[in-house]
Amino acid sequence: MATVGPNKRSAGNVAERSDGWIRQGVDAVVAGMAAGTILAFGVSSLGPPGPQANAPASARGRSLRITTGGLVLGGLAGLLHAGLGNAGRRRRRQDAATPAAAGDTWTGWREFVVSRKQAESAEISSFELQPPDGEPLPAFQPGQFLTIELHIPGQARPVLRTYSLSDFPHHGEPINHYRLSIKREPAPKGQNVPPGLASNFLHDHVVPGSSLRIRPPAGSFVLDTNSTKPIVLISNGVGITPMIAMAKAALGQPSPRPIWFLHGCRNGPFHAFRDEIASLAAAHSNLHRHIAYSRPGEGDAGHYQSEGYVDWALVRSLVDQDADYFLCGSPAFMQALIAELRQAGIPEAAIHFEMFSRKPPTSASTSQPASEASAMAEAAPASTEVSFARSGLTATWASTDPEDTLLAFAEAQGVEPAFSCRSGVCGTCACRVLEGEVSYISEPTAGVTSGSALICIGRPKGATLNLDL
Repeated sequence: MATVGPNKRSAGNVAERSDGWIRQGVDAVVAGMAAGTILAFGVSSLGPPGPQANAPASARGRSLRITTGGLVLGGLAGLLHAGLGNAGRRRRRQDAATPAAAGDTWTGWREFVVSRKQAESAEISSFELQPPDGEPLPAFQPGQFLTIELHIPGQARPVLRTYSLSDFPHHGEPINHYRLSIKREPAPKGQNVPPGLASNFLHDHVVPGSSLRIRPPAGSFVLDTNSTKPIVLISNGVGITPMIAMAKAALGQPSPRPIWFLHGCRNGPFHAFRDEIASLAAAHSNLHRHIAYSRPGEGDAGHYQSEGYVDWALVRSLVDQDADYFLCGSPAFMQALIAELRQAGIPEAAIHFEMFSRKPPTSASTSQPASEASAMAEAAPASTEVSFARSGLTATWASTDPEDTLLAFAEAQGVEPAFSCRSGVCGTCACRVLEGEVSYISEPTAGVTSGSALICIGRPKGATLNLDL
């Protein structure tokens, strides 16, 4: 039943289009003949006076030939116009159905519907998103993310979050959905911090059929698919998500490149995408997979290659070539591994990273460099008057969400600051603080100059704040 319906509709559409083209052709011929006749009489009227009823037969014949010629030429012109018009319409329809190339995308927010929800592990679920019209989606770069808007009861305004795209299409195939794989963030142990607002809402309340508004794919933590240099993809926990997209993109390149896929997790129940990655490794000899379980349990045998953590010692034992390193995971994991890579002499240009989770909330004054400011912890005010100087806007910040940021607040007011990582790593969102101070919900990785702030991880610190936005 599911397959017959669309086929019938397709055949019916073809028949309807054929009938339509015939009707258009006939109409065009008639219109052309009429136009040709009028033109013929017009041409005749510009010349010597036409023949009268008592004129010689030869003169009346010339007039008839002019009129008949006009009818024929007009009809041919009308038919030609109809043919060209239909061809143009067919080309336009074909162009509209062609998947968008990389870089062709929409602007602002776009409506999507959750078409599938899949549990990947004890804490990670995937959400497949499709536009309601079913049209092919714009291409994206492996490693990029989506910004989603959530309307959560009890929140004064929409909650914005970013999540990495965790899939990549086969080479040449149109993209009919995007996949996000999201970890349910629990409350941190030993801290007076609530569980993740957005991730828990997604896991508990967003189901197939739910609507979400989404911004286009973005982010600079991406794989260069024009390079054939070996790559080492290193992750732990939910940091695996952009690595899957990168691995699939690299496997789809015309010239195979060596790929090491190194991932660490607790044990089997927390091992997301286990079968998906195993299938890729079995099908591609250039994909070298190594999974490390920190606390393997019963029944985990055969699903991991080593016990412990992914560190430089493990990487060095596996990778024997000059390569580009891509890292994504928890802050402690990332900071330790990045330091080890640098100490080992890996060039800075070969180390690419993105942090998913944040450190416990800290505060920082933007009037000082980040290294000094991070030590200045202070509770956020109940409300703050935030001004955006260049936009001429002022709004009241009164958020109780510990993960809320000035970037999300600015976007909710219609301000569109530049950003990329939304985690304090890249520095794209840095802006001048004209008045007031900003605290950080996590330690910035990017450098922050005096008098500036990273609004993607920043929150107001006092009663007033004026940003150069």
